[in-house]
Amino acid sequence: MERLEGAAEYILGKAKALGADMAQCSVSESKTTEFNMDGGEFSLMRTMYDYSVSITVFKDKRRGQVAVNTLDESKLDEAVILAIESCGSGKEDDAWEICSDAAEMDFVDGCLEPDREKLFERTEELARDIAERHPKILINQLVDVHSLGQTVYANSYGVKYRSRKGYYGLTLMYVARDGEKTTSIAGCGFTMKDLDKPFIELGVLDSNLDDTEKQLNTNTVNGKFVGTVVMKPDCVANMVAVIRGNFLSDSVMIDGSSIWRDKLGEKVADESISIRVAPKDSRIVCGQSYTGEGYLSEDFDLIRDGVLTSFDISQYVANKCEQMRAANSSGAIVIKPGEKTLDEIISGVDHGILMGGFSGGQPAPSGEFSGVAKNSFLIENGKVTTALTETMVSGNIADMLHSVVGVSSETQEDGESSVPYVAFGGVTISGGTVE
Repeated sequence: MERLEGAAEYILGKAKALGADMAQCSVSESKTTEFNMDGGEFSLMRTMYDYSVSITVFKDKRRGQVAVNTLDESKLDEAVILAIESCGSGKEDDAWEICSDAAEMDFVDGCLEPDREKLFERTEELARDIAERHPKILINQLVDVHSLGQTVYANSYGVKYRSRKGYYGLTLMYVARDGEKTTSIAGCGFTMKDLDKPFIELGVLDSNLDDTEKQLNTNTVNGKFVGTVVMKPDCVANMVAVIRGNFLSDSVMIDGSSIWRDKLGEKVADESISIRVAPKDSRIVCGQSYTGEGYLSEDFDLIRDGVLTSFDISQYVANKCEQMRAANSSGAIVIKPGEKTLDEIISGVDHGILMGGFSGGQPAPSGEFSGVAKNSFLIENGKVTTALTETMVSGNIADMLHSVVGVSSETQEDGESSVPYVAFGGVTISGGTVE
């Protein structure tokens, strides 16, 4: 940590000597212990080390940025000079701002030392559990890691944060196979503070593996109809990412393309929808401590009881748009669960699908989308029936948020989010034979 702190102080001193009005830098060192399993067999064990340095300087109301992956002083000199020079090609802008409240803080979170033996045992255990519970599942690739990150953030106003965070991560890619039949590749990922729980019990992994096996025998939807789509948590999380990007982010607020730009404090969703960005939530592993502009991170609501309560923007964009910046810039999404179980929600669906994923182009700025429902099942008369293939879904995300049929009491925690199942009405669903 001392070496990182020394590098940060060196960078700021160099920037000041070269005439920077403001400067900030983030200096990081990471150590990653990794196990790989390919085709069901262990294929790799390694430990990797890496450095990363991000430098931002401001001169004459212009910004310059440079990133390097070394702590060598001669290279840092070159990087700061390049950052200063790049200010010359920028546009003068009064909106640039970084945290000016001088503070020195330390952040420590997670598991800082890996238990390699236990990690190996849990990996072997998962392979056995999959073989016993889901004999038709083939593991394409399994990657287990323990990651330790040490970072020093500092800026010219006297802000200095020292951070040490460690966590375990699991990424699994798999298919189901039965004779000549093979499904498309499915996958999942989890972040963990410890190894107390068998991997098969993480999130809804066991259920997802079961659903993938069922995808070996699929049918197509007959015709085209408007029905209910019950989204699994991973699918819901991806939809929230689209909402943040298309309606609430820096870029769409700056260019004015956000359809929610003038809706702060107004209803944008059904009252059952509450979405919080919460890196301090106990279910989030090693959540964000501070933003890229040096502000301490705090949890905040994007949508509360259907009402838009905050934009997802930086201090710079907040200054440009005369709004309040978001209280953090993390991806730690926590969605409030509902009162009905998933089974109760499905029992109320006459005609629709249970959707595990979506494959299609980026939805339009208006929220319009069209694509293929992946890992999906037909729902008829309140029951999940056949697995589906070649099923198209289309609609408008902004409209769907006002057509919520139900939010489940069950949630999936993957270490980076807590998300329930959500059912939306009014979605167009069509299959291979359209009437």
